[in-house]
Amino acid sequence: MGIIATNNTGKLNPIPDCYIRAQNYFIYMYSLPSINDTKSADYNRENGMGRTQPFLTFNAGGMRTISWTCTFVSYDQESTARNFGYLRILEASVYPRRDPSNIVPYVPPVVMSIRCGDLLANSGAELNAVLTSYNVDFPVDQVWNSEYNLARYLPAKLDVRLSFDIVYDSRFLPGADRILLLGA
Repeated sequence: MGIIATNNTGKLNPIPDCYIRAQNYFIYMYSLPSINDTKSADYNRENGMGRTQPFLTFNAGGMRTISWTCTFVSYDQESTARNFGYLRILEASVYPRRDPSNIVPYVPPVVMSIRCGDLLANSGAELNAVLTSYNVDFPVDQVWNSEYNLARYLPAKLDVRLSFDIVYDSRFLPGADRILLLGA
């Protein structure tokens, strides 16, 4: 049996294997996200005498980029607080962090992990990614949830567009065994 979308009171249930993780913070999807996966390859064009088409020689692979649009639905105090927390985690993930040992002024933003079942990687593995941008529009043409005493205002439905560049563990890249063994 598949995942049950709502509980008996109509509240949305999280999708357990579809999430964004920033260190120990999980952003679970409560509806399936819109995902776009892009990867390119670069080729050099070499002309040859008498050829109408140039030779193509592989040069390098481009970045693998994932565009991920998640929808946050707020329908009560708990979901509104959760969605505010999710927004703050995403916003913080594009800013440098304070160095916990106070040696350097800052350290780079956190490397995140993303997963949506087997859609992006085999066997439900997480992909390591850096969040390169986020985009949030707060629409005024729909119902907003308001908590006046806390000065919290959030649309009942909010789309957050994210762009990730995938980063790989260098131990598993082609030629890594040679580099680890010989140092070059």
